[in-house]
Amino acid sequence: MSYLKVKQAPCVIVDSFIADNDVFSLFDTPINILFLDAFIDNITKFKNIFERFSMPNNIFFSCKANKSLAFLKFATKNGCGIEVSSYYELIDALKYTNKIIASGPAKNVEYLNLAINNEVAISVDDIKELEEIIKLNSEVAVLLRISDLLNITSRFGIGISQIDACLKLIKNSKIKLLGFSFHINGYNLDDRVSAIIKLLTIIKDKDLEIKYIDIGGGLPVNYCSKRDYDNFIKNNNERLYFKNRKISSFYPYYSETAGEQALSYILEKVNNKLDGIEIIVEPGRSLLNNCGISIYKVEYLKNLPSGDNLVVTNGNINCLSEQWFNTDYLIEPELFKREKTKKLSLPIFASVAGNLCLEQDMLTWRKIKFDYLPENGDYLIYYNTAGYQMDSNESTFHKIPLVQKMVVKKAGKGYKIKKDADYDCK
Repeated sequence: MSYLKVKQAPCVIVDSFIADNDVFSLFDTPINILFLDAFIDNITKFKNIFERFSMPNNIFFSCKANKSLAFLKFATKNGCGIEVSSYYELIDALKYTNKIIASGPAKNVEYLNLAINNEVAISVDDIKELEEIIKLNSEVAVLLRISDLLNITSRFGIGISQIDACLKLIKNSKIKLLGFSFHINGYNLDDRVSAIIKLLTIIKDKDLEIKYIDIGGGLPVNYCSKRDYDNFIKNNNERLYFKNRKISSFYPYYSETAGEQALSYILEKVNNKLDGIEIIVEPGRSLLNNCGISIYKVEYLKNLPSGDNLVVTNGNINCLSEQWFNTDYLIEPELFKREKTKKLSLPIFASVAGNLCLEQDMLTWRKIKFDYLPENGDYLIYYNTAGYQMDSNESTFHKIPLVQKMVVKKAGKGYKIKKDADYDCK
């Protein structure tokens, strides 16, 4: 059968750890392993971009991308703020810092009061929310989230036509307007440039003195080579998937400009127009590039009467969030054999299934090429899962516990390994 390879881009920190350790004897599976050194490296790369443009380091780690407490702790230790989207995220973030932006829709009074009482900036999602904040009659700094800068309707944010009403409310209150924010769906960098320029025009026309424009996240991550991704998109067809599943929408696994270079691209376009206004960025996924792997044990290889093969594992659809969006996680897993065996004379092709009583419980719908026979006790490693994969749609379906997180950090010539829960500042 035809086969389209999509291999994970190399990562020295992750690859070295796997090469230097018998990871399968160190951890019970399923397991999510987090790499703090890669996380710190990514933060440093973003900080260097701000420094190159002589701008303050306004990086706010968007913690919804991964629920790790270790990432919260080391984001703040390395000069980042935290962007939260719920009362519960705010509780955790406040254990480490109050350099926080409280975002999200439907903020209740409990969430608003927790933010106000801890001098946390609030990104206001609606004029009704602004009115609720005014009722609390407390000093608070806010950003107004503007929704339609690209003339696209969104369920989030405040319309341009409502800005004057918001400004009038703020003028007669204890609220301090820090600036504006936006969050744009998709990964087009020029859209973000256009939104910034439009906001700058509004700020000038209304003669406002503000400090920040928060451009949100959505900075793309390169998971694989351009060749692998382009070849896959060009030749993708339903015959590549179990049950001929039709999947045509994918995250952009390769972009010409990604990660911190995406920020550089944006700042290059707007730097001479800001007139002292500072840019805030809220990277989640792009700060988590190569910061985690997920390992599942092979239970057995299932041969179906249809001729299809399934590698059945002790993971499930709730462990890799991409599968919930009618798409597939393109980076193929790597098989690690429990015992050395001979290479198959002819490779087999198999999709990867989970351990739930759901027909749609698949970790990988695509048929993966295996040069060695997957057997009970072998392992599958999924790479680069820290950003929105291992965390997003976790569930205790069948009362199966959530997958544990273990955190790896270099220590001299070796590694320090701790449970993520041990980073909790209680």
